[in-house]
Amino acid sequence: MYLAKNPIKLSPGPHRLLKSLKHSEKILPHDGDYQAALPEVRQYLEDYVYEKIWAEMSSGDRKLAYGVAKSEGGKAKEIKKILSLADNEYSPYRDRLVKRGILIGEEYGRVRFSLPMFEEYVIRNYDQS
Repeated sequence: MYLAKNPIKLSPGPHRLLKSLKHSEKILPHDGDYQAALPEVRQYLEDYVYEKIWAEMSSGDRKLAYGVAKSEGGKAKEIKKILSLADNEYSPYRDRLVKRGILIGEEYGRVRFSLPMFEEYVIRNYDQS
């Protein structure tokens, strides 16, 4: 799993949670059945991790995250088209979300979320903010 150089400082974080799934009956009381545990994991991440991340994001950060979530493949050109953004409007938000560990931007012209199930959370919550 990818870990950013400067990941978001949260306790407990999504990366630690996913690592602990293998070792904790408290978090995963489904005899190792990850599919059965997904609704509980999703709810845990949303309640204890993603709400905090979302609350700390600026409106521009949220808008870009929404564009990433709605794009197919995370192509920068498509994201800018979805959001009607110019290059100079896209880059600062992209760089900030990469620096915070929310996005991975290792491939030229593409980004993706580093956080599991965050795409669905963004889509559900963007219109409400």
